[in-house]
Amino acid sequence: MQFASIVVAAGIGIGCCALADADANADRSRGDWTEAQSLRELPAGVQVLLGVGLSPHDGGIADRGENFNSSDVWSAGMPPVRRFVLGLVSGDKALVALEQGGRAHQFKAVEFRQAGTTWEPVRCVATRALPHRGAELLESVAANRPPEACSLATVLPSGAADTAVQAPNQAPIQPPIPAGLRLRPGG
Repeated sequence: MQFASIVVAAGIGIGCCALADADANADRSRGDWTEAQSLRELPAGVQVLLGVGLSPHDGGIADRGENFNSSDVWSAGMPPVRRFVLGLVSGDKALVALEQGGRAHQFKAVEFRQAGTTWEPVRCVATRALPHRGAELLESVAANRPPEACSLATVLPSGAADTAVQAPNQAPIQPPIPAGLRLRPGG
């Protein structure tokens, strides 16, 4: 009788371990996303593509919580028309939610991928609401299949949709960064 109890206990223990491994594998398949609450928490190549450090006239972007121009009216000295909302980073992938001002005030999510040492914008998805958490951002992107009309050219600074940016501490950037692009200090 005691032997049977030991066998049952061992079986339960092995079953629990197998279940824990299955849960860990499921978490890995979903991706281990790290939430970014600021532009500074994004990879440097993604920051460059988003226009961090550019003037509003050149396609700059406001950080989360900063003022941005939500109207169609633009004049010298006005803040950028785009604002960072939230980001998610997982290894060679980044997903960034942006708020875009203007008549068609909207929220968009841009997916970036790193191939080797180069970051590139992959796609843009119009989202229906402002995401407050990473899970909401992932759900809003997954719910928009096929993606609604969202052009990378209207979301990223001029030319960035066609530009690949080398990761830091690597060989020189190919193609070169357009004139006027610079990283925010501390970025």
